[in-house]
Amino acid sequence: MKKHILLLISAIFTAHNAFSQSDWFMAQTKAAPVKSVVATSELVEAQYAGKYLYPPINILDGNFENTWCEADQNGSGIGESITIEFTEAVSFDEIQIVNGFATKDYYKKNNRVKSILLTQVANKHFQQKEYSLKDDIADWQSIKFDLDQTAQTITIKITGVYPGSKYDDTCLDDIRLLYKGKVIPFEGVEELKKVQEENSKQMLQSSSADFKKQFLALFYGNNKMYLKSQKGSDVITITRFKEEITNISYEGELIKSGTKEELSNKLSEMNLWRWYFEDDTEGSVKGSWYGEALKKKADYILAGLLEHTWNKPEYEIGNFRILKTQTVSYVETTTAIIIKIEGNTLYWNGTPYTVLTEKQVVDARVWD
Repeated sequence: MKKHILLLISAIFTAHNAFSQSDWFMAQTKAAPVKSVVATSELVEAQYAGKYLYPPINILDGNFENTWCEADQNGSGIGESITIEFTEAVSFDEIQIVNGFATKDYYKKNNRVKSILLTQVANKHFQQKEYSLKDDIADWQSIKFDLDQTAQTITIKITGVYPGSKYDDTCLDDIRLLYKGKVIPFEGVEELKKVQEENSKQMLQSSSADFKKQFLALFYGNNKMYLKSQKGSDVITITRFKEEITNISYEGELIKSGTKEELSNKLSEMNLWRWYFEDDTEGSVKGSWYGEALKKKADYILAGLLEHTWNKPEYEIGNFRILKTQTVSYVETTTAIIIKIEGNTLYWNGTPYTVLTEKQVVDARVWD
């Protein structure tokens, strides 16, 4: 297998073999809705018109003929990791894993995983421990827990490998979660698979540097980019400093610009400033924003408040994706937003958004 390195940031684990039971909580066990799956590297090959692709989503599809393979350019994949993020926390008492590339003779030809550092995080609760996987078992093998586990992200970091007879790529085929012997179904896998396979094909055609240049060009020289959903009313604001993303926020409502009276009525209905200003100040403050909006002839006013957190995530532009790293209870977790650009449309994990510039949108928020 020819290796193509994908430069992503790795999750750094600072609390080895740590367990925080005091912050544990029981979540639902009916389904595991998947938000993202990101790996520190991903093997892509140009053979067979891109038929053989190895995106990280493959470990959730239950098909042993599809696998995730790392792409450590200078080694066997020790230190590479894969992180699964759920839209809501899920509880389980067992994880089952299919090791290697468990189809045909690929199992022995490629490296298999010998040991992993397994990390589960949910709010302030985390569990982290190293486990060993057996070789010569191209089928499910189980990791059972004495206590119920709850996770919103699960990270599997490779700490040891069984060497392959032909290739130095380490593969991990599938995982699944169980509770009291019953498999918890993953949701949203097929949609993410379409997005990630398209993403892998983009990686075959262009470099990460090409994507970064294309993505930064969408700011049109401004420091903010606004994404307006083509399928709903949600708005994403991306803030940058030079070539680095400093903040991504999901917020507010885009109001089509109109007369001062129309804007005033709309924002008054939303009661945005009531908690922040006395009545005698409120009108003049709102009026200054309306006046600025009309002066700039903005297409939209963004009405809403920024989400403020003490533990702000860090963002990095990866290869056709944006990487989000956040530390919870001393554990650093990396997740991803898959990006595809077509003209003035940006696909955010497969959902189309129209790109608006800062010149088109005026912030009508109280504080930054």
